[in-house]
Amino acid sequence: MRTPLHSPATASRGLVRLTTHDVVITGMLGALAIVLGSIPGLGFIPAPTPAGSATTMHIPAILAGILEGPVVGAFVGFIFGFFSFTRATLPFFKNPLIAFGPRILIGVLAFYAFTLLRGRYARVLSGLALGAAFYTMLGPGAARFNQAFAEGKIKTGWVVNLFHTITSFTATNPWLPVVVGLLAAYGAYRVLGGENAAPAVGAIIGTLTNTVGVLGLIKVFFGWPWEAVLLVGVTHGLPEVFLAVVVTVPIYRAVRYIRRT
Repeated sequence: MRTPLHSPATASRGLVRLTTHDVVITGMLGALAIVLGSIPGLGFIPAPTPAGSATTMHIPAILAGILEGPVVGAFVGFIFGFFSFTRATLPFFKNPLIAFGPRILIGVLAFYAFTLLRGRYARVLSGLALGAAFYTMLGPGAARFNQAFAEGKIKTGWVVNLFHTITSFTATNPWLPVVVGLLAAYGAYRVLGGENAAPAVGAIIGTLTNTVGVLGLIKVFFGWPWEAVLLVGVTHGLPEVFLAVVVTVPIYRAVRYIRRT
């Protein structure tokens, strides 16, 4: 019988106070978020988005939520938001509500998704989300990527050049992203069973909390048209969903294994 990472007693305790262990984990994962944002190539990975990259800075907040509970997740998300706010070059993130609000909720909602959407629901949601991510990366997202690549807006490197080669092929075969997306959804459903399902869905919900929250607030405060909000949400959010799942699931399993031994 599978033992959940968070027992009701642990969750209740986490909602009431922080232990020394919680403070240490918060500091470690918060520092990791800062390191990711400070080192080129770590915080922003080449991906099929108009900016040519997908962020990984939200992943420590997701890990904090599913491993240590909503309070620690909120604190790590706050550190992510503080880094974003103090280093902001775009006007959106100079607004404290945009910089902090969604980031604080990343680990909180990741925890509740991890806790509530176990089993079959987690597998189905994970499969659909990852299938959509692959379709987007090779279809609509790839078109935007190729446009930005042709205009010289993306820094080239072997990963970017390899992906450009792939997307150049899929651009002339529009059926291929659909097939790959369906295969990815089926493969994710098969792979993300058992203990893999819950952290995967936590990673998905945590990532979408950041993407939807930030873009929604930008819409409210800066009046972005819905077309722009949807375009950025799809081409940025879905590759980041894939990246978050790929990183979060093995780390979760490794930590769980260590705690059992």
